Amino acid sequence: MTQQPIALLELALLGGLGAILFITGILIKTLTDRKNSRCTSKTVGKVIRHSFMGDGRIAPVVEYEAGGTKYTCKKRFAGIKKVHSTRLDEPEAWEDEKGYLHVRTGIIANMRQLAQALWPVGSEMEVYYNPDDPGKSYVNAPVDNAVLGRVFLITGAGIAVLGILLYFL
Repeated sequence: MTQQPIALLELALLGGLGAILFITGILIKTLTDRKNSRCTSKTVGKVIRHSFMGDGRIAPVVEYEAGGTKYTCKKRFAGIKKVHSTRLDEPEAWEDEKGYLHVRTGIIANMRQLAQALWPVGSEMEVYYNPDDPGKSYVNAPVDNAVLGRVFLITGAGIAVLGILLYFL
């Protein structure tokens, strides 16, 4: 192959990948904003159990009632910041005002105890849901995938620009 077809192939591959990532970022932002704007009804739900996804990721599972039907919803966070120590520190978990879950563990950590201390089973939490589709909901604060959306947008734009630069250089 000569230089021109190779450069065109690079442009197509990198530009296409960049466009796909960029569009994915736009979709993440659009779908998240749409869900959050439609969840206008509010109710109180109860923590019925905890979800353990591994690597310090814990969340309460909340049951709520809307229109005579019971639904469940898992609390989501803006992110999880985990610190693992090799000392015998007392494990600790907390939520900050920006919606991040912080989990600090030592050599031994009982995640069930941390979850129970943070969100006791039977405790009440606010649930916002879509009155037209009550199964679509969020706990306490709207889900904000802004960081994830930005990562896709910036990465997609960067890869597309890289493809264009390689084509012209």
